[in-house]
Formats: sequence, structure tokens, C-alpha cells
Amino acid sequence: MAATRYLMTIVAAIAFTVVVLGAGPAAAGADDDDCEVAQQAFSECVSYVVGVDTSVSPKCCMALGDVKDMGDAAAQRRTLCRCILSEMLAAGQVVSSRAMGLPDACKIQVGFIPTSPDFDCSTIP
Repeated sequence: MAATRYLMTIVAAIAFTVVVLGAGPAAAGADDDDCEVAQQAFSECVSYVVGVDTSVSPKCCMALGDVKDMGDAAAQRRTLCRCILSEMLAAGQVVSSRAMGLPDACKIQVGFIPTSPDFDCSTIP
């Protein structure tokens, strides 16, 4: 299990680097690739948000920072929010207080992380 998680982290980091550095202006909008990268990165936080892990891991915080960097424009943030919400819901019951506290726990202010199963990503500025 740990090896799979480690491999997913490496794949997400490589994909994120390729998207950010390699794609340049073509990566301006959040597309399916960005969604997949965001979901893979946020997978480091899912076990905490659904109540399995008791604390936020350093890998989760690093991934949260990566996801934050992907959301330059409002449309990107809304799309990334929907992608992350989908990842959270697929993993199980979201513990809203944990999702809300994630930015503070990581000391990374991200305004587009969904905080409940019925979070409305269309309201993200």
C-alpha cells in the first residue's frame, strides 16, 4: 500500500511538472489532464478528509500547495474544485470539519477546496 501511494506521489509530481513547465501558455485552462493531476495530488489528503488518518501528512500539505498553484484563474479554480470534490466523494464520507481545516493545518490558504459533499464549486471566485 505504501509503495502504491509513493508511486502515485511520484507520478503526480512528474505530471504536475510537465503540465506547469512543459505546457506553458497552452495549460492556461483547467482541462482533463489538470483534473487528473489535481485528483492525484489531492489523494494525499483524502484519507485525512474522510476520517481515516488522524493527522494531516506533510505530503498532503505539499500536494495542497501544488493544487493551489494550478488555480490561477476563476474558471480553473472552479474546475479543480469539482475534480477534487469528485475525488473526495469517491473515497468515502467527507468529514466537513477536516476539509474546512485543511488549509489552516497546512498553513496554505486555498479558497477552492470543497468542504462538504454538497459544496457548490460554481461559487468559487
